[in-house]
Parts: sequence; structure tokens; C-alpha cells
Amino acid sequence: MTAPGTDFDLVDDPWILALDTAGKPCTLTLRGALHRADEISTLTGEVPTQVFAILRLLLAVLRRSIHERTEPTYEIWSGLWTSDTLPIAEIDDYLGKHAGRFRLFDPDAPFFQVAGLRSDKDAVSSLDRLIADVPNGEKYFTTRAGASIDRIGFAEAARWLVHAQAFDPSGIKTGAVGDRRVKGGKGYPIGVAWTGNLGGVFLEGTTLRETLLLNLVLRDINSERFSIDDRPAWERDPTGPGAVEGRRPAGPADLCTWQSRRIRLVHNQTEVTGVVLCNGDALEPFNWQHLEPMTGWRYSEIQSKKARETRHYPITHDPERGLWRGFTSLVRQIGNTGSTEGRPIAPALLEWACYLIDEGVLNEAHPMRLHAIGMQYVNNQSVVGDIVDDTLGFRAALLASNPDLRVTAIDAVQVSDSAVDTLGALAANLALAAGGVPDGARRRAREHGFFALEHPYRQWLAALLPEGNTETYGQHWQRQVRQVIETIGTDLIESAGRPAHLGRVVGERYLDASLASIWFYGRLKKLLPAAYLGGTERGRNIA
Repeated sequence: MTAPGTDFDLVDDPWILALDTAGKPCTLTLRGALHRADEISTLTGEVPTQVFAILRLLLAVLRRSIHERTEPTYEIWSGLWTSDTLPIAEIDDYLGKHAGRFRLFDPDAPFFQVAGLRSDKDAVSSLDRLIADVPNGEKYFTTRAGASIDRIGFAEAARWLVHAQAFDPSGIKTGAVGDRRVKGGKGYPIGVAWTGNLGGVFLEGTTLRETLLLNLVLRDINSERFSIDDRPAWERDPTGPGAVEGRRPAGPADLCTWQSRRIRLVHNQTEVTGVVLCNGDALEPFNWQHLEPMTGWRYSEIQSKKARETRHYPITHDPERGLWRGFTSLVRQIGNTGSTEGRPIAPALLEWACYLIDEGVLNEAHPMRLHAIGMQYVNNQSVVGDIVDDTLGFRAALLASNPDLRVTAIDAVQVSDSAVDTLGALAANLALAAGGVPDGARRRAREHGFFALEHPYRQWLAALLPEGNTETYGQHWQRQVRQVIETIGTDLIESAGRPAHLGRVVGERYLDASLASIWFYGRLKKLLPAAYLGGTERGRNIA
């Protein structure tokens, strides 16, 4: 039970970490984050996924603050975009109506928790079950130790609570008294918390106000308004220890606050010292593309055949693959109004941006960043493996229904992939010529090539302007790719060593560094024709 007088109010007590527009760190209340959104540059947190979880919470508040507006969606959004601040009066009115549900230790309906949640043995887990930067069972591999994990302040606990409802791993949980799913005192796996299923994406502006509005999607991919029953957790009846039978999400606000876990924070009146963390409402991660706007969706032929229904799953991020290389899978389908049967689906927030640009309420030249955040899980999704946090900057025109600029950006990624493949082939041939194994050499060369191209691509992409010549942009990128890949390739050839220069018979062909060099430069010339127009030839026989 909460001690008399002990409370923490998320609306008016500071707990949200951020940077202001001068780059100064600050800690904000929920109300303050929305009031001062035009003065805030970005949210921060202990881990990047915490930022994403809190951003989604703020979006749910903003969405519900204006849900009674009846104008066309583009008019609603345009009015918000051209205002100097968020709709403060409506936000304050909304928070006032639901103030009681934002108290961290309310005796009846604690925020994102279940009052009186307990196991049959009254077990309380240590805070490493709540804090994602402390891998379970790997406490030597963390920056937190000692007292910093024995207890945390209420503000940090609030951040980790929001994070747990969004990203908690799967695995066996504490069995809650009153949960009919519990067997032998254990709660068996129901999957990761909802947001952990996503390859999360959001659009970033120059201030938090811009960021919130760029992600305030007011209609689904079928151009329909979301259901009036799309309500966040604090507008619904407090949950008990068990799952809510038949519970299905109603829209983005519902999904942004989905109660994937049943949690109770344990404290000593001044700090949180432990947690009771149990299973909450399970949600299978497929076919929610109409309600979840902050991820792309892939079509699964295998699962569709097995289930005898079309199934789309979130496109997740690969920690080994930079966002610029996965950019194509997120933007290629923007503006595709055909059937979604058998094809990927772009994130609804990017389709929404496309609509706003076409309606003329979002300027094509407006700069923004696509921010990718996601969590990778290992060991049957029971342990946090890695966190993806990556951005790409560009002009809004890249998301317009006119695909010219977008196709140019996609083509540049494909050119890069092919050039790096050519570099990998060179490294493999040099290894074979020297009598070595090609796979390791190929992999290292590819890693080097992608690393060397990443920064130039980001700079090139940010410089694309809606009024620019896409053919010229493409030619410029080919020249950059040639410069980068040729430089690496030439270094590989010159450092290949005497055995590679002397060569040997591989299969039925004699292979040496000279022949590998000829193939390499020849393939680059075919791949990058614009880079060789009027240019000098590189490549020579090496004795």
C-alpha cells in the first residue's frame, strides 16, 4: 500500500528528460512538455527506446485533447501547424478531466499499474526486471551497479514504467494472484510488449512541437478517421491482474498506451526499490497496419498460407544495417493506392505526410528527419539484445506523391549496394588469387564499403531539393560512389601481397591481382556510367 501522503503526479511533477533549443538539458512535467514544446529541441532518456515510448504517450494526450474537433483532418492539422504553440487550452482541459489517472501511487488506479498486484508468495523483483540497460543475468555488462540499481527516484521510475509497457521482453513473468493464466505460480510468455514488435519510425522536426505534429496522424491508410472508441489506458477502467477478455485495440492512442504488462512499483516512500511485473494483455503482431502508424509492414507469404488469410507483420530494424540501407523498404510504397495484397505497406505516418504535402499544408522544402528506433531481443525474445537508434535527414518533398525525388534516393541506395557487391567480389578474388578463403575478405570489404558510403549518402540526401534536377542528383551520387569505392578497391589491390600478384589456378582459370583489378574496374564502369563520362580511366595491370 502507498504510504499516506506519498504520491507522484506525472502531469505536474517533473520526470520527462529533454534538451531545449539551446541544447540545455531539462526535466519536464507532462503538462510542461506540451506547453513548452516549441522551446524543446528533442526528448532524451536513459535509452533511445525510452524516448520513443514517451513520445507515443505525449501523442496520445495530444490526439485525445483535440478528438472532438470535426473539421476535415487536413484543416485540423493545418491549424495546429501554423500556430506558435500546441493547443494549450484543450490540453489543459483534457489533463484536468483525467488528472486522477496520472498519479504514480494512487491507491486505486496507479498510472500504468495495478493496485495491490501481488504473487501468491508476495515476491518482489529487483529493479533489473524494469530497467532495460541492465541485461538480466549479465550484470557485469552494465554501467549501473550498487545503489543505482537497488533504488531509483520516482521520476526515473515513471520513465522506466512507460518503457516497460512498451518494450518489456517476453519470457516467464511473476504469476499474479487473480490471473487465470498463471500455472504453478508462473506467468508463461505472451510475447514482448507491443511497441517492441515494431521497427519504430517517427518524423523529427526542429522542435518537439513540430515532431509531435508531424507524427499526429489523423486518418488511417484507407483515408478514414480513427474510431471514437480509440482511447488511451487512462480513459479506460483500471485493469485487474488478469487479461481483459476479448480486448482489441481501437486505434493509435490505444496502441500507444497498450497495457502489455501488469505492474506495481514498490517503494519506501522516497524511492522505488522493487517491482512486481506480470503478464498483461497479449496482442499478436500482425494486421494492425490500419491502426499502428509508426512502423512499416511486410507481407508474410508463409504465415498467410499457414493462416489462410493475408498477414502483414511490422518491418523490424536490423542492428547490423544502417537506416540508409533499409530506407527503401520504408518509403518505396508511399502513394501506392493499389491493393495491399502480397506487398509491403509504408508506415501510415509517411502516407499521412504525403497527404499533407499534396494538400499544400506541409511545404515540400521543409526539412525533417526520419528517426528509426527499435529493440532487438534474443533468447526467445526474453532478453534485450540491442537497440537501434538512427536518423536520416531530407526535405519533405521526398515523401510527396510525386515520386521523382524518392525514386532518386532509392536508386542511389541500390547503386551503393551494387558497388559494394563489386568491392566484395574484388576482395574475394584477391583472397582466392593468394590461396586464401574468400568469404571473410568479402565480408570485411563490404563492411568497409558501406561504412565509407554512409556519411556521403546522408549529406547527399539532405541536399536534395524539390526544385532540383533528379538526373543531375543521380549523376553526382554515381561520381561520389566511384570515388569512395575506387579508393578502397585500389588500396585492396595494392596491399594484396605478392602471392595474389603472382596468382594461381582457381577452377579452370588463372587468377591474379591484375585480372581481379580488370574485372573490378570494368564492373564499376558498367555500374556507374555517369561517373565515367569524360573522366579518367583507372585500373591497370599490376605485375
